[in-house]
Amino acid sequence: MRLPDGVRRYLLHLLERDAAERALDTAELEALAAAAEGRSVRPLPELLRGWVSSATAQMRWKRARPVAAKELADHLSDQYEAFLNEGMNEDAAAQATAREMVDAVETGTQLDRAWRPRPDWVMLGIVLVVAAIGLVLQYSMRPNNDLEWYMFFGKYVAGAVCLLAAYFVDYTILGRHCWLLYGAWIGIGLLLTQGPIAMGKNYHLSCWVWFFPVLFAGILFRQRGKGTRGVGVCLLSLSGMWFFATLAPSMAALGVLTVVSCGMLFMAVWHGVFGRRTRGRLVLAVSPVLAMALYCLFLIVSDGHIREALWVVLHPQSDAMGNGYQGAVAQNIMFGIPFPFDSSIHSVEALLWRNGATDWVFIAAKYYWGWAAVLLILAAAVLLLVWGFRIARKQTGLLARSVCMGVMVTFALQTLMYVLQNCGIILVAAYGLPLLSYGSLYLCQTMLLLGLLLSAQRSGQLESGLAPQNARSIS
Repeated sequence: MRLPDGVRRYLLHLLERDAAERALDTAELEALAAAAEGRSVRPLPELLRGWVSSATAQMRWKRARPVAAKELADHLSDQYEAFLNEGMNEDAAAQATAREMVDAVETGTQLDRAWRPRPDWVMLGIVLVVAAIGLVLQYSMRPNNDLEWYMFFGKYVAGAVCLLAAYFVDYTILGRHCWLLYGAWIGIGLLLTQGPIAMGKNYHLSCWVWFFPVLFAGILFRQRGKGTRGVGVCLLSLSGMWFFATLAPSMAALGVLTVVSCGMLFMAVWHGVFGRRTRGRLVLAVSPVLAMALYCLFLIVSDGHIREALWVVLHPQSDAMGNGYQGAVAQNIMFGIPFPFDSSIHSVEALLWRNGATDWVFIAAKYYWGWAAVLLILAAAVLLLVWGFRIARKQTGLLARSVCMGVMVTFALQTLMYVLQNCGIILVAAYGLPLLSYGSLYLCQTMLLLGLLLSAQRSGQLESGLAPQNARSIS
């Protein structure tokens, strides 16, 4: 007897939730759904399974083979069931189904042509063009610097190599070997702790820590379906990032990467990646951010020096010859807010920024070319973020979506801090403006992360069992 539709839908909902909690694969979930609907799942005969294997063996893109195999098997199963319903026995139905299909090798060859990943040269070109704009900006803002043009061009070439290398690497390695990669990241980070210190900061270590979001995406993917324990393991992995960010030190990395990682974890819990969504798991996912916010609030309330420092951040003219010096000069150049002391002092600072504009692209642009240049650079940065978030939102696979969102939210917060710094609001030193502010390591790092994002876009649909967009339907 067939169950009422409402009862069947409720049973399917319970089965899906249970499958997510126990991390069942797609085949198990389909079998449970079929059982709930009162139908059986008949396995394909050996003859048809061999046909599918022969067809998919022709495909050079190995990641696409399981998806293609499922699509072929579904098509064969429908035809096989149709012959059985006509009264044929199983052997006759299998042979008739095989005769109906095109030769397996020919079908596999067609699939290989249709499903072969094609480099998205348009997207890669956009990234390279924006990076080239940043190259021109940096060079033109440093006319008195002794660095020759080929040194800037060398940075650009190194960044382009990083972009292409990351693009053609299979991004799923982040999920399949997440703990190996995390261990390597920890090991290299420990070596970098012995690196040179300049102005109280280990620059190489402060750059290295920013790779954490893509590693965290892989860890999150591996812990799916493991309930509260999986959430706890993800949070435990943050300890490595906290250690390196504190040791560098880089307060920007500590704050931004904690927010990014906890945001990724919170959204995963919200969407049931770890099983049933509960209030406890949601709170646990964002507990580091809550703890950080409460600690900062406690310091503001209890420590008068912290309140004074915060006031200087918001109103740098109140301590223009002390902690608010850079902010006061920045606001004088950007907005014409009067500098409280001799104007000849801050003109020297402006000259220094002109000769080294990496941290002050907007200020240097305003100083040289006015507000039109500032708005054009800001528009380029915003368009880059919008484009990246559009790619991230289109991803349906957990790993692809986590990688893309981790990269783009990190870039968005970096951009926000950079803009605030150039407006004279300097809570902590900004790290950089993606693609548009240079530093060899920062450019290479940005290009690597964008390459991983584009790699996820290129083949991320396979993670959800979907055919590539350019695949031909099987008839």
